[in-house]
Amino acid sequence: MAKKSTPWSVDEVTTFLHLIADDKIQRELDGTTRNLKVFQEVSALLSVRGYARTFQQCRDKLKKLKSEYRAVKEHNGWSGSDRRSWKWFDLMNDIYGSRPSSVGREGGLCNRVAVVPAW
Repeated sequence: MAKKSTPWSVDEVTTFLHLIADDKIQRELDGTTRNLKVFQEVSALLSVRGYARTFQQCRDKLKKLKSEYRAVKEHNGWSGSDRRSWKWFDLMNDIYGSRPSSVGREGGLCNRVAVVPAW
């Protein structure tokens, strides 16, 4: 059985998101479906800052953060008074909130549009 990884600290996630927010990193994520090298770079940048995470842990963390971001944003878009908050929402929204949905696999996250036939 695989060893469970150490939970990410608040400072570590904050540092990770600031690295992910970098324009160069975002362009690289936008431009590739095989983003191994990008997450290896992020892992190395975390290491320089004192955090030991593998590229796979970085990839998985971003997937989880995006999933939660989508869920909170979607929930708050539908719900009037029952709004949800999440400690990473503002940082994630700064990175992904205004990105167009047509930008690569890692592009916009919440630009779902209902398609209604024009009959």
